[in-house]
Amino acid sequence: MALLNINCETFTRYKFLANTLCLLILTMGVVDFSYADSESQQGIEDEDIFEKYGIPKELPKFGLSSLTQGDHIVEHVKKTNTIAGEETTSSFYLVQTTDTKGNVDIRIKYFPSDIKAVDGQPSLAEDGGTVDSIEYLTKTEYKLRQYAESYDKSSVTAEELGGGKVIVRFNYSKYALPQDIAYFRFMQVEIVVIDRNPISMKITNSAPFDYGEHKIERYTQKMKFERLDNGQLVIKKKTILGEGTAKGEPSSLLVEIEPVAFYDNELGTIVRNPDLLAKVSDPRIREERVEVDSVFPLMGDLVRRQGIDIPMPYGISVAYRNQNMDVDFTDFNLGLGALGFVNLDKDFDPSQSVASVQAESFSLRGDVFILPFWNVYGLLGKIKVRADVDAQYTAETMNEIKNSLNNRVPGLGNSLCKTLSDNNLPFCSSGKLRVPLSLNYDMVGVGTTLAVGYKEFFATINATFTQTKLEGNDSWSDGLVVVQPMLGYQLVDYRAQLLFGAEYQGLDATMSGSLGYVDSLQGDFDYDVGIDINQWAYLVGFNKQIGRHYTISALYNFGETRDAFTVSFGYRF
Repeated sequence: MALLNINCETFTRYKFLANTLCLLILTMGVVDFSYADSESQQGIEDEDIFEKYGIPKELPKFGLSSLTQGDHIVEHVKKTNTIAGEETTSSFYLVQTTDTKGNVDIRIKYFPSDIKAVDGQPSLAEDGGTVDSIEYLTKTEYKLRQYAESYDKSSVTAEELGGGKVIVRFNYSKYALPQDIAYFRFMQVEIVVIDRNPISMKITNSAPFDYGEHKIERYTQKMKFERLDNGQLVIKKKTILGEGTAKGEPSSLLVEIEPVAFYDNELGTIVRNPDLLAKVSDPRIREERVEVDSVFPLMGDLVRRQGIDIPMPYGISVAYRNQNMDVDFTDFNLGLGALGFVNLDKDFDPSQSVASVQAESFSLRGDVFILPFWNVYGLLGKIKVRADVDAQYTAETMNEIKNSLNNRVPGLGNSLCKTLSDNNLPFCSSGKLRVPLSLNYDMVGVGTTLAVGYKEFFATINATFTQTKLEGNDSWSDGLVVVQPMLGYQLVDYRAQLLFGAEYQGLDATMSGSLGYVDSLQGDFDYDVGIDINQWAYLVGFNKQIGRHYTISALYNFGETRDAFTVSFGYRF
């Protein structure tokens, strides 16, 4: 009997198809985003507000990442880290280029003397690491760049203060942002506009969040803008200040970003700071390429550009499943070596027989997202099956033998039955016959998950095919198909999902196999037992993302003939 462990870790973050499958969403109707402000301008959409007050539609991107200002840009970053009054300052350059296909290349350039160290560790480290930790900040900027459209359009408001001055406010969306940069879902934005010209932007947090080793309680990001000769709005300077604690001590993190040069197809090279450009052009400067893309999932960049969250491509998880099942029988057949199969329904009443089965499985699973909505995985595991078979013994054959013997020799049949009973073999008496079984199996399997979602809601279908092999036996089972269609709801602020659905276990109407070679029979001892079991059961569960890489999941199945619970712990990278 093949029972398998289904891991629900891939049931998370399926909102990412909201845009990719836009045709499906359009059939649901058009969503009308509106706002309300102090001047009673309700009903004007956010794009109209931006246009009315001269705000470029790409301006919200600047708050997420300054790398969104252009395809080719050089920036200078200065970082000051203060923990328990001890301050360290480091600086480096980010150089971004984009090829004709839209592929982004980001380089970190730095002088070793600019990477200050405390206790032998660079201060740039968000986690106490080496120069590689610069990539943490860089990759964060890159990821935020990809989610630049992720602001809540329904939250846009405008407040006119008179004299041509307006404050436009909005919040970043709580959807779409992956766990490691999800703190932006707490951000609130204010843009100061004077005479249809954006002057500055301020971003503050509404809840604490973790950033590397820092627990940020107060976050403030300020930007000042200027226009290029072609009218394009760019950042003049960007300052980020986070205050809180680190390692139990008061801490602050100050990041100052200044554009050095833009490279525009129309205007050519636009130098904002000649001195810094001279430094970054020094041939002695060191350079590191940031690996920002992964082969999988395919089409990942296309989906990211829509501001849609996609999971890390690779995962590994361990899981435990415990299933209890009640099995009714329809017939009994045993293969007795060279004698072939013998039907035992005459002596064992299937309608009055039942088996109570408990199966425990431990599995290791590896998976990869081939496409943002398509995951495939493989399974290896062990299954322990413990069963108590309560068979209703009719004693019909033995009573026929007893009566035949009594007809030949009066009392002989009765004497035989008494002798058997005295030796704890009451074959002449009907009753329940309990047969305990203890079996161990090896398990292998493959599976796939497809998903679609919109905002907090998602739907998935998960299918797995497994085969089992009795330990000590060389033959594998024909295999078992398990399908789990599910609907889910995301608790976005908690990075958790609630799951509801069903589970189908494709058990055949018969269980057949071999218990191995029996010397006295000079052959294999086989069985072919008809069973009656409900293949469907209900399913509920949850999944929780912990930090950047870890997930924990739990599922509970319940139905007419079985119940089970599954817990798993996974790591994504």
